[in-house]
Amino acid sequence: MSQAASSGYNNNRSKRKKRKRSQAPVAFVFFVTLVIFCGVFGVFAKIIVEKVSHKNSGTADISGAYIDSYNTLYARVNNKNVLSDLSVIRICPEQNRIIVIPMSAYTMSVPDGGKTFREVFDEGGIAKLKVAVDGTFGISTDFYATMTNDAFEGVADIVGGFSYAPDEELYTLDPENDKNDISYRAGKTVLLSGHEIRLICQSAEFSNGKQGNMEFLGQALVGIINNGFDQVEITTNSLDVIYNKIFNGSRTNLSENEYREHRVYIREMLARQERPGESLIPNGTWMDAEHLAISDTFRQDVYNLMEATKSGHKAQ
Repeated sequence: MSQAASSGYNNNRSKRKKRKRSQAPVAFVFFVTLVIFCGVFGVFAKIIVEKVSHKNSGTADISGAYIDSYNTLYARVNNKNVLSDLSVIRICPEQNRIIVIPMSAYTMSVPDGGKTFREVFDEGGIAKLKVAVDGTFGISTDFYATMTNDAFEGVADIVGGFSYAPDEELYTLDPENDKNDISYRAGKTVLLSGHEIRLICQSAEFSNGKQGNMEFLGQALVGIINNGFDQVEITTNSLDVIYNKIFNGSRTNLSENEYREHRVYIREMLARQERPGESLIPNGTWMDAEHLAISDTFRQDVYNLMEATKSGHKAQ
C-alpha cells in the first residue's frame, strides 16, 4: 500500500471513530430522557388511576372543587297516599352545611290560587307539588322524592333516633291504637324512635297548632342529620341502606348515577367530623287551622339563604 493510500485509510478510520464517539453522548441523553418520561408518565398514570378508583368507591377528595349546592324536596305520604308533611333539604358541600326547611302540608300554594300543598299533591302528585313549592317559596328544587312512613321511621332509627325535651306537655290519645298514643312531659328529655318522631309530626297537639308540628319536624330532621354526622363510620357505611329505604318504590326524579355522585359529597362531608345540620322554619299567617299563608319576609329569608349557600365559583 502506498504512503498516500495508507494515509487516506488512517484518516477515514479516525473520522469513523470520531463519529462514533460523538454519537455516544446523544444516545445516552436520549436513553435518560426516555427513562424520565416513562417515570413521569407512570406517576401521572398512577394518580389518574387512584382518582378514578376513589371516585368509583365514593371516597374522592372534593376539597377545592366546584360543587354547586342542591335542593331536594321530600314529601312524606301515609298509607293512603295522602301528603302528611314535606321538607326541602339543601346540601352545600363547599360550606359543609345542610339546611332543612320543614313545610306543613297545609301551606297555601301561590301558583295554585291558595290550595294547600296537600290538595295540590292529591291532584297532581309529587311533580305538581314541586312546582307549587318552588313558586310559593321562590326556590328551585333540583330533585324530589316521596317517602313512606316506614322509610321515614327506618332512616331515623338507623342513626339512633332523636333526643327531645318538649317545651310543653304533649298528650294525645289514639282511639284506635294505643301504640300511637303520645304522652311526654314538658322539659323531660326522651330519646324518640322513628315511629315516635312521626307520630309527633302528624298527631301531637301543640299550643300553637300545626305551626308546632312543623317546627318539631324541622327540629327532628336537624337532630337526625347531626346524629348521623356524630357517627361517621356507621353513617358512611349505611348510606346505601338509607338510599334504598327512601327511594325503593318512591316517585322521584333522582337517578342512581346522581345518587352515586351525591354519595361522594356526603362521605367527604362526613369525613370532616362536623355537625352540618340547621333549619329555617317558615313563618306566616295561619288563616285557620288548616291554611298557612307564607309571609313575604320569609320568602326573602329563603332567597338570602340560597344566595349565601351558592358555590363560591357560581356566586362570582
